[in-house]
Amino acid sequence: MLQQLISDLFQIIILALFFYLILRLLRGTPGMLMLWVVVVAIPVLNLLAYLLELNVLEWMLSRMMGIMPLFLLIIFQSEIRRLLTFLGRHRFRVFKRLASEKKKQSQLAMIDELVDCVCAFTVQPHWVWGKGERAGRVKVKKVFYNTGALIAIESAPRLNEYIERGAVVDAKVSSLLLQSIFYKGTPLHDGGVIIRNNTIAAAACQFPAATHIERSPIHTRHNAAIGLSDLIPDVTVIVVSEETGNVSVTTRQGHLEIMDGPRHFRNVLCRRLGVHEERRRFKEPEKTTKTARLLEKVLATVTSSEQPHPPKGDASSGN
Repeated sequence: MLQQLISDLFQIIILALFFYLILRLLRGTPGMLMLWVVVVAIPVLNLLAYLLELNVLEWMLSRMMGIMPLFLLIIFQSEIRRLLTFLGRHRFRVFKRLASEKKKQSQLAMIDELVDCVCAFTVQPHWVWGKGERAGRVKVKKVFYNTGALIAIESAPRLNEYIERGAVVDAKVSSLLLQSIFYKGTPLHDGGVIIRNNTIAAAACQFPAATHIERSPIHTRHNAAIGLSDLIPDVTVIVVSEETGNVSVTTRQGHLEIMDGPRHFRNVLCRRLGVHEERRRFKEPEKTTKTARLLEKVLATVTSSEQPHPPKGDASSGN
């Protein structure tokens, strides 16, 4: 019984929305007048012809009622086209918005994993970060030596040849997984990691060296990062120095920029990957400010009244 009631309510809601969309599209158009003529006038005339026993008129109107759906399709073909276009445009807009929001959240999660991983690779004291820092919780890390790392993030699928030459991983980006890959005791630590569509596509990839001698750095990882950036400018390459613990990112073609800290590093990744994170700004209400000022005045008055006053005798003896 309850299931049948829910089913009937669901059908009523669907039909109500359907007729609402039709009336909304026909509002203020000549199609509204034609709709009233077809839907109201013909059935009313058919009923009158039946009551008044007008056989010829009743026969003709009954035949018209039989072909009413086809009649409506012919008359309202432009309105039906508008309705279908309206539904398709808004439906895809909603789906696109949901997909973009999901992609944004996925990229932000990947960026947080990368920041957490990079902080675990360097012993520099100001590189402290935790996955819960955005919520106000900072995780204390204990690292005793720098770990070299080389990570390339694709913005378009252009690194297929390097993925094919490396070791295919095809796993979700995780701080612990990246720490395991670049650990010195693992076979995959030598080389670079390629991230495609928020997943680790391959590890132990060999990147091309820098072609310009004047911009060619001494360290191998930095050299490979600049070489890949020269070849494919839209690829974002992250380098962690094993000697100094500095973290660098390719901010433009053939240029490595040293990051000041985890927040700077996260902002650079968001900018390079096109992720715009909305920040809510809370403004203190004016009423609260006035109340605070009033309380300050009351406290000041009470404090001044509680201060001890000098005796009158002392004041007279001083004269």
